[in-house]
Amino acid sequence: MEISQETIVREAITLLNREGLEKLSMRALAGAFGVKAPALYWHIKNKQDLIDQIAETMSAEMLPSCGLSDARKYLCEAVRLYRQKLLEVRDSVEIFMRSPPFTPIRCELIKNMMISLLHIGVKEKHCLAASHMLNNYVLSFAADEVIFKANPAGMPPFINTILGTGYEKMSLDEQFEWGLNVLFAGFKTFE
Repeated sequence: MEISQETIVREAITLLNREGLEKLSMRALAGAFGVKAPALYWHIKNKQDLIDQIAETMSAEMLPSCGLSDARKYLCEAVRLYRQKLLEVRDSVEIFMRSPPFTPIRCELIKNMMISLLHIGVKEKHCLAASHMLNNYVLSFAADEVIFKANPAGMPPFINTILGTGYEKMSLDEQFEWGLNVLFAGFKTFE
């Protein structure tokens, strides 16, 4: 396999899915290529650069196809794709939390999110806060979702003790969409 930034990042994602972030190292990656770690440093500066490049590569697969003409549709598709990618790659919530969004594709996503928020009526002075809210909603929802999916029984039994058995159970997809609608309703209410 040829060693390049792209192949290193793809192999890092494979290693993440197999071993998790704790075991991701330049040494482990080098082993996958049959070389020593210094050979990778021509392409990736250090582990932080690797984490940033993983986030950037994942972000490239989060670009909505619908374009900016329908701002609400763009925002919904963007956050759905974000959630989907977070659920596809092990420990990706932590990857995104550790990586500042300064890479080109992530900057493009943020810029388009801000433009879309303006178009749905969020005031310019509130766009950054609204963008943070959407980002944090998706990150925390995906983190919880990973935990719930790891529990074969679903929701912990104490939930029934707290809420009783008569409440309407919603799928994780339904919960995500409901939360998204609450955020959009809140944006509209406060402007």
